Amino acid sequence: MIRTGSKRLLGLNLRLFSTGPKLFAAQKLTPAELLQQKTQEKLQQQEFEKSLLQGELEYKPKYLSENAVKGSGTKPIPINVELLKYKPIRLPKTHGHKVVSMKFRGYDETDINIAIEFASRAAFYLGIPVSGIMKQKTEKRLYTVIKSPFAQAKSKENFYRTTFNYKLDAFDANPEVVDLWLSYVNKHALETVHYTAKIITRESANFVEQLDSVSVEDVKIPEGFKDSNDPIMSKVDELLKSDAFKKHMDQ
Repeated sequence: MIRTGSKRLLGLNLRLFSTGPKLFAAQKLTPAELLQQKTQEKLQQQEFEKSLLQGELEYKPKYLSENAVKGSGTKPIPINVELLKYKPIRLPKTHGHKVVSMKFRGYDETDINIAIEFASRAAFYLGIPVSGIMKQKTEKRLYTVIKSPFAQAKSKENFYRTTFNYKLDAFDANPEVVDLWLSYVNKHALETVHYTAKIITRESANFVEQLDSVSVEDVKIPEGFKDSNDPIMSKVDELLKSDAFKKHMDQ
């Protein structure tokens, strides 16, 4: 070790290397044999990862009967809990029209995988076809600052930050179903993950004329939110029925 700003050198502690011979003696391997073993394990791991990327895993869900009991419980395992053992199921596209492009951004890749898998499973149960998990460019930044402004001003500290980015696209879904899906994902969002959703809509060529012909009676709450107890939707319903909203619509 070298102390910055000083000519004094600290000697190496030889006791740090005293565990090496004991390690080789316990395994009874020479350094060359140990290196060969590590290289073989690395090749096996690479072959295993390559085999996972070649094709989709075989899916065989187990449908439990009403009387099936798992362990000491008294209720059967629901099929949605059983499907947690498998990767998210995707519905086939009908027309291939993209309606939503969601981006997930964060510093912890594990949390991002949890968030994007949750969104994929929610889309399946709502009948929304989605794409596979698409990994975007990973951002890497290095920050160098001084350790202290006085005695150790010449010493520097490095801080390394990695930002992971993932993407998920949704296709062929009704706008009301898309709003329901995004609100559900937002309700159960993780604090460590930043969500961004780009909604894509398609309108006819005479959309401006149709927009001018919209009256107050045509502006209604979507059918999926009428029976909900959401305080936000209650406030929106109150605003739609107010006299101020009707006045601005007439103008």
